Amino acid sequence: MKSTVKELERRQTEIRIEVEDEEYTTAKNQAYKKLAPRVEIPGFRKGKAPRHIVEQAIGKENIEDEAIEDMFPSLYEQALETHDLYAATTPSVSLEQRDPPVYQVIVPLRPEVNLGDYKALRIEQGSAAVSDEDVSAALDRIRQSQAVLAPVERAVQFGDFAIIDVKASVEEEPFLDHEQVSYEMVEGSPMPIPGFADALVGMEKDETREFTLKMPEDFRTAELAGKDCTCSVTLREVKVKEAPELTDSLAQTFGFDSLDALRERVGNDLESNAQTQARNELVNKALDAIAAQGKVEFAPVFEEREIDDLLENEAKRYGYKEVADYLKMTNRALEAIREDLRPLAEKRIVNGLILTELAMAEDIDPTAAEVDARIDELLTQSLAQSQEQVGADQVTPEAKEALEQRMRDYLNSPEMRDSIEHRLRTNRTLDRLVEIVTGAEAGAPAEAVETEAAAAPVEEESENG
Repeated sequence: MKSTVKELERRQTEIRIEVEDEEYTTAKNQAYKKLAPRVEIPGFRKGKAPRHIVEQAIGKENIEDEAIEDMFPSLYEQALETHDLYAATTPSVSLEQRDPPVYQVIVPLRPEVNLGDYKALRIEQGSAAVSDEDVSAALDRIRQSQAVLAPVERAVQFGDFAIIDVKASVEEEPFLDHEQVSYEMVEGSPMPIPGFADALVGMEKDETREFTLKMPEDFRTAELAGKDCTCSVTLREVKVKEAPELTDSLAQTFGFDSLDALRERVGNDLESNAQTQARNELVNKALDAIAAQGKVEFAPVFEEREIDDLLENEAKRYGYKEVADYLKMTNRALEAIREDLRPLAEKRIVNGLILTELAMAEDIDPTAAEVDARIDELLTQSLAQSQEQVGADQVTPEAKEALEQRMRDYLNSPEMRDSIEHRLRTNRTLDRLVEIVTGAEAGAPAEAVETEAAAAPVEEESENG
């Protein structure tokens, strides 16, 4: 065979593989021998029919297809070796000619990453200060979480909860049909239709109003978009949210001895979160700076696969097992959604490649002993959580031992060990990155890091899934 290469943009190479006539004949003979035993010819014992009859039964194109498919792997490996190429993932293959075969192969090459002078980067870490106002606002959110709805005898207004019966239709087709539904009166709310909340303001108990609203032009159900919606609403009751006062009694419902103890815990949590956020912002700025001064280039196939993953995750987040079902809900074209996800996909890939290259540059490689130690930590945490869920006094020593062994076996599986090692490497790389760009020792532990729009290795998740 003969092969020629042509360098393409974005870390891709095109290989043109031309098969010699003799090679193709040999391959077709092998394909025939492979397919012939599967064919039964009436009037002949299996394997005894003349070749031309068997070939006719199999079909010339089927023999050629089998030969073309079977030949490719070895020809491809030979071409890679001849031209000293390393394929980073599965190539894209098309058949330019059948007889003799000519393959056109687009090979995604290993990504190219140049960190530039990353050790010279300096980035100031943002403030993690928490004010008294921040603490007060958080306490008020806690107070509001314990609020109850109490009835009032007056006309409904924004901020209330209206208990309503509602019927709505579009071109006489039912759209809404609910009784005694609690509807929060939020000014300008687009739910269920823009203008719905405004139309209820001033209604009295047991009053019925009929009105018409226009469905949004971009409504998720295309058949209803832009059409008039006729609504009939009866107000059954008006309720307001009443929240308890901030007292020791309220704090005790959350397991604290006093309001001061709750306030201290809230302040500490806010401070910890602020430190985490400041660190996250620092890491993202550092990764952006390295990407800007260096060079990160990868084949388009990686971006498309990342978009596939993001799309599947987005569908699952909304409770859909299939992307097709999610697309029906959004009423948007697949390509439009993919283009929206492209910037995020690119950023995740770039950040992941930078961290991988940085780990190699800084010789960061967790040992087996470190992986074992992390497994022991995870095992202790998992056992404690399990006992907390079922009650430690209800777990027999035998059951505890069996559970511990199952967890240990799971965490020691090759896949989990690789995952844990990967996360350890990422965490240590993040720590080192912070050390470099701040010119000081790392502050917050790497386990707290979740970089915005970062690569999957940067996102901190439990090794248990």
